[in-house]
Amino acid sequence: MLKGTRHLHRFETLLGFAQHYALLREEQARDFTLGWPLLRRCLTAIGEHLRDGGVVAAPDDVYFLTLEAFEPDAGPQHAVVDRRRREWLQQRKLAAPLALGHLPRLLGNTFDRMANNARITRNLPSGALVGHPASPGRAKGRVRVVDGPEEFSQFQPGEILVAKATAPAWTPLFTHAAAVVTDGGNLAAHASLVAREYGIPAVVGVGNATELLRTGQLVTVDGSAGTVEVECTAVELKGTAELPEPGA
Repeated sequence: MLKGTRHLHRFETLLGFAQHYALLREEQARDFTLGWPLLRRCLTAIGEHLRDGGVVAAPDDVYFLTLEAFEPDAGPQHAVVDRRRREWLQQRKLAAPLALGHLPRLLGNTFDRMANNARITRNLPSGALVGHPASPGRAKGRVRVVDGPEEFSQFQPGEILVAKATAPAWTPLFTHAAAVVTDGGNLAAHASLVAREYGIPAVVGVGNATELLRTGQLVTVDGSAGTVEVECTAVELKGTAELPEPGA
């Protein structure tokens, strides 16, 4: 029906762009981080040198120094390290904003419009957490808040994965998750893409899900409406989780 029409031509053009740049988007995360292990070894060597010279107390103090500390006459930096470490410990407890600065008006409206167009309903449940409907379907299960890779082993099959954000290293958890909820992200975020690939519901861009939800809570995730409803506040970890509804 669309053969030979400008609509089909436009669709095929956009599809080509999507297929090309989707691969680049995943590869760039890998390529940009390839040098990190080498850089960390270099900084460790510098930290050991500074420790031996009495500039810092431990090699990993190097991460809290400024460029001025590397000047030959800088002297001991113990006070600077202590102050900056305290500031870091305080600031890492703060909730990060979903965005820094302001998107151009046209671009910002586009993101909002995409999210609202993907939402199947405007009648959102009272008291529900609301985010972007990133992957369709509904699932009920126990929350598991995961702060980082060191907690991956605690995740149990059928649980609801709740995180600030996800990255390629998190992908194995999606094979066991009943649904995914993240603080940040949009319809093109890692959590959104992988959840759609695995066919599980996902709600992203909630803002503070990791603060409001607790491990063990029973919740219902509606990836079509972009909502998360808390069923109870019990902290027991036993319980069953519903699989996403087919075609939801």
